[in-house]
Amino acid sequence: MTELRPTPVMVTLVQAAASLPVFLFALPAGAVGDIVDRRRLLVVLQIAAALLAVLLGVSTALGQTTPGVILTASFLFGTMLAFGMPVFQAIVPDLVPRHELAPAVSLNSIGINVARVIGPAVGGALILGCGTAAPFFVNAVFYVIVVAMLLRWLPPLPQAHDAGNWIGAVVGGLRHTLGTAETRATLVRSGGYAFCASLYFSLLPLVARDQIGGGAGIYGLLLGCLGAGGIAAVVMLPQWRARCSPDRIARIGSLASASLLAALALCQALWSAIPVLLAAGVAWVAVVATVNVAAQIALPAQIRARGLSIFMIVFNGMMALGSAAWGGVASLVGIPATFLLAAVCLLAFDLATTRWRIPDHAAAPPLAEPARQAPI
Repeated sequence: MTELRPTPVMVTLVQAAASLPVFLFALPAGAVGDIVDRRRLLVVLQIAAALLAVLLGVSTALGQTTPGVILTASFLFGTMLAFGMPVFQAIVPDLVPRHELAPAVSLNSIGINVARVIGPAVGGALILGCGTAAPFFVNAVFYVIVVAMLLRWLPPLPQAHDAGNWIGAVVGGLRHTLGTAETRATLVRSGGYAFCASLYFSLLPLVARDQIGGGAGIYGLLLGCLGAGGIAAVVMLPQWRARCSPDRIARIGSLASASLLAALALCQALWSAIPVLLAAGVAWVAVVATVNVAAQIALPAQIRARGLSIFMIVFNGMMALGSAAWGGVASLVGIPATFLLAAVCLLAFDLATTRWRIPDHAAAPPLAEPARQAPI
């Protein structure tokens, strides 16, 4: 999009289009994840994503990829994410004992952030060596590999509850999740943080191009710095959990994010942006992983996918709204001023939500004993 329509609004709409489907579809997706065969659903979604990647690669190779195609593809990939992520998250407590849930969620975060480091580097190398269409075709191959891994290594999972009545399942999930103080706190804190911190991702392409004066390679490097910081956070989180409450970890991470947003506004060179984004990756994962673990432990097994889908709706809905809103602000006042405004908003949000405390993992009610199966 920075090549076809390099305006702040259009660039941030890519992130908004990818996040919006989670806001629209995650709730029924969570109900579906609690009703159908979860492994089969994941396989179908990965196959659909592979086909979409191939179509996008062909479109790009033929020179037919327009801003509309990019936004449509982002929306469709986001739709598959909306249906897949509640299931991916819901199966973790079925695969590990309760006392290993926090490390298991952290391990998932490592996977995501390792991909965030390696993916942009591989994508940039493919673009330079083979053209813009190449990453899409390679991406399709990896989706097929994921399908093979799901079929080979993911064990049969316990069948979900409320089968055959997804509307009633949706209502029940809403009633429980919104009616519990602990889950409400996770929703409030994650939603506000996602809105303010969303421009780390939505405006980063323009930071690479306009503030630093680089191209796709520099953008990949900056995105990789966020991922590398996330990996470091996952490694350090067990030590932080032993010393601090989840609420304190999330609060410090959010305050650090506000400071780093302001610092990124002042970065005009690569050497200054790299340490800021490394630290921003640490703060991002510290907040998101802590809130995610708290939400998973607070939800009973029979509605976990639905509860996590509501968590995803709030988080990704606010990501989409924040991306679009900050893109409009950046068009009016410029990118550096937008980062400064986001920093002020995040700081104000933290001060306004001191009574919304993230529940302590140790104090959460016990989960049902999971099936004794090898973790993925």
